Amino acid sequence: MILSNEGRSLSLRQSTPDDAPILLRAYEDDSFIRLYRSNNAKQTEEQLRQTITKRTQRTPTEIGYLELMLEHKQHGAIGVAALGDYSPLHKRAEYLIGLFEEQHRYAGYGIEATLLILDLAFNTYRLNKVYSYVYDYNDFSHKNMINLGFQHEGTLEEHHYSLREKRLVTLYINGITEKRFRNGEKIQKMSLRLVGRDITQPPQVVKISSENRLPEDAGQRFLEGLRALANNTTEESV
Repeated sequence: MILSNEGRSLSLRQSTPDDAPILLRAYEDDSFIRLYRSNNAKQTEEQLRQTITKRTQRTPTEIGYLELMLEHKQHGAIGVAALGDYSPLHKRAEYLIGLFEEQHRYAGYGIEATLLILDLAFNTYRLNKVYSYVYDYNDFSHKNMINLGFQHEGTLEEHHYSLREKRLVTLYINGITEKRFRNGEKIQKMSLRLVGRDITQPPQVVKISSENRLPEDAGQRFLEGLRALANNTTEESV
């Protein structure tokens, strides 16, 4: 299973136990965690390391969760993203993303990361839908998702109690289907600019006809040719 992706400035890879210190600092930062995962359970670095270790010992499809580190080619690790609550029956998953530093949240890195996630979700994992919950106080993220091509599918009024906000928070539900993704002109344009390729196009599978298929002994004949060439070269040098 492919667990990485790369754009012009960002690369995504599955988180490892060695990422525990970076993630712990982020989880202890109120300005980050209130946007990423409200009421996140507190853990020590060792507990977090063990959690990630257990997670990497099974496939994402088995546990229904994939966490990816966002690494900038100059700044290093700048954020984290995840596909969770995966359902093989419904072919859908929940999308989460968080950038560690405030200056990186408004630099377009979130858009590039989202494009890379959608590329994996629809072109590699063959999902039919990706959806996300956004807190009502995260208006910037909500507007960015809608502008990119997600559809606002509903509002859960006062649905979640935030311990940090000390109030009931409304959640916005935004989703994007494969059909909407494939027909997304904004996604096409943005992916060409930020990722370097049109991610809305399905991967091309090249089929070799029986007429164009190489003979079964082609590999053996190629190796024999290499051996003969090597022997001739050795004889000439003696």
